[in-house]
Amino acid sequence: MLSYNPINTEMLNTPRLQKRLSLKGAVQISCHSFLVYKEDGGKTFLKTGKDENIQKSVVRNMIESNPFISKMLRRYHIKPSIDTKTLMELTNGHMNETCNIAMGVYSILSEKIKKQVDKICLKEASMLHDLGKILIPSKILNKPAKLNTKERKIMNIHSTLGYELLKTQDINPETLALIKYHHQNLKHSGYPNLPIENTSSDLGVQIISIADKYSALREPRCYRKRLSRLEALLILYREVREGKILPDVFQALVRYAEKYDN
Repeated sequence: MLSYNPINTEMLNTPRLQKRLSLKGAVQISCHSFLVYKEDGGKTFLKTGKDENIQKSVVRNMIESNPFISKMLRRYHIKPSIDTKTLMELTNGHMNETCNIAMGVYSILSEKIKKQVDKICLKEASMLHDLGKILIPSKILNKPAKLNTKERKIMNIHSTLGYELLKTQDINPETLALIKYHHQNLKHSGYPNLPIENTSSDLGVQIISIADKYSALREPRCYRKRLSRLEALLILYREVREGKILPDVFQALVRYAEKYDN
């Protein structure tokens, strides 16, 4: 179990200490998500995503530790920029709500099905799944209209960017896989490409994927209104009929939504 030690916040804002910080993971306390940071001396502490200096320092270290990230950004002509406002909004909003839904769906599944996924990895991955969006240009993230083909290609790399950022940290490999493939489906027609033989994380991917989509559909976006519970479920049911979502996972979401989604 992680032990969280108090740490002087003013000290965290000094460049010397910021370079020594790393992102250890995420935890949820009383339905609120917190990022877990670790200082080289061994101390760990929690932040909600509001401290811009810490976020930029840690993400900058991640980028410097993995040359492939810069290569990806150059390939898609993305100017390296860390959008900490997006991280704060995601941590306090969508990623936290995705975690609530994912764990609600998990709790309703049968014990036999639950054995196919690691609950701890599922929870952490659902809280970190959209971390890569902090490197996606805000004009694409917040575009009040449908994305064009080029913009959609850029948006679709956010799951890979999140994976590449986090694999430089002390994150469980199964958690990383769930983050990377949370936009995949049973037909393997999502993104990024998932090797056909790699089915070990299918259930976890299914749970995070449906939780992510349901959360997004129930939120108001700059290009559409907030959808009702029934409207959102009907959209996801079409994916069940197309063979993209497990019926058991969908039924668990329906039961969760009926009980908790007001």
